[in-house]
Amino acid sequence: MENRPDRTGRLLHGTMETFKWSEIISWLREEPQYQQKGHNALTLVKNEAMSIVVLCLHKEAQMREHHAPNQLTLTMLEGQINFLLYLNAETITTELTQGQILVLEEPSPHALIAVEESAFLLTIVGTKS
Repeated sequence: MENRPDRTGRLLHGTMETFKWSEIISWLREEPQYQQKGHNALTLVKNEAMSIVVLCLHKEAQMREHHAPNQLTLTMLEGQINFLLYLNAETITTELTQGQILVLEEPSPHALIAVEESAFLLTIVGTKS
């Protein structure tokens, strides 16, 4: 997209930067990646202190089991997802809708399933030493 922000370096382009969710979500949904694979993402910032990513998922799209490198927050911008947390032999499922935030204190295996077309902001704090 010609209007998509250049996030090649994934570093802030100065002391402060602003983003408009509706524009980012529109860009992500219009790109071939979203149409072909059912999901798309844009990393807004990635440095030693944090990573901030906007993700969009088609209805019923899944992000299979994976680990985050550290603590994270997931803030729902649109839609509804099920967040599956795997602890030992137990699976804890949490439904998240627009306006909700999930905080994952420890890097644990988890997965996502989009109940409807969804968009969320993922913030991961820096890596552990």
